[in-house]
Amino acid sequence: IVSTVSIVSIVWLSLILFADADQYETLGIQHQNIPLTCIFEPHPQITDKSDDIIQATESAVGGWESALMTHSPNGVWSLYTTVVPIELHHLKSPYDFPECDILISFEYTNSEDSLGYTGIHFNKSWHKFTHAVIFLNAFESTPKIQITFGDGGGTTEIEEKIVLNELSIPVIQNIVTHEYGHALGLGHYNVTSHPVSDTPWLYRSVMYYAINPHNDEIMTPQYVDVKMLEEIYYTDGFG
Repeated sequence: IVSTVSIVSIVWLSLILFADADQYETLGIQHQNIPLTCIFEPHPQITDKSDDIIQATESAVGGWESALMTHSPNGVWSLYTTVVPIELHHLKSPYDFPECDILISFEYTNSEDSLGYTGIHFNKSWHKFTHAVIFLNAFESTPKIQITFGDGGGTTEIEEKIVLNELSIPVIQNIVTHEYGHALGLGHYNVTSHPVSDTPWLYRSVMYYAINPHNDEIMTPQYVDVKMLEEIYYTDGFG
């Protein structure tokens, strides 16, 4: 599945202002009914962990539903998912699935630093949807190394290397959690106060713009994330 519009992305590392000066934005969109989330099975050529990735994706969506029901108990916050097998979506367009309000698909890697991105497709009245693309591998560069050979032996510089690393299942789940927030209409949470925790994406908001791809601690939507969704959908929830 190919998305043609990239709106918001997560990288390596209405506006509301909070008491500590942090900033949170919305994307100015909302789903008009309870959204159906279609999880597109990863192609077997890019991973042999499709079942684990699908389970992690369902857990990420379930984390949003649980947080919404906990922190906004008067709203209708059901989030339904369905898995689309590879043979049913390979080489097809998102527009071939008009029943899907939120699409989640997977790609092998990205040449840039992005771990995922979400496209917003609200230009056609007959099918408005958001499409989150999750990358399963990430590039990292190692620093240049200088080696000195004895007294007066000169120095040799080893060029930096680009290494392709497979992302762990917990990290993939965290990326899905973040991108799903975008798919629902949330923008990024920006930390502007000091001092700043080294893991604000865990303790302040799942919509912080960066994720540590080496930390396997599962992040869950926070109270502030739910309250920001209430700014979009109000306390009665979807629809």
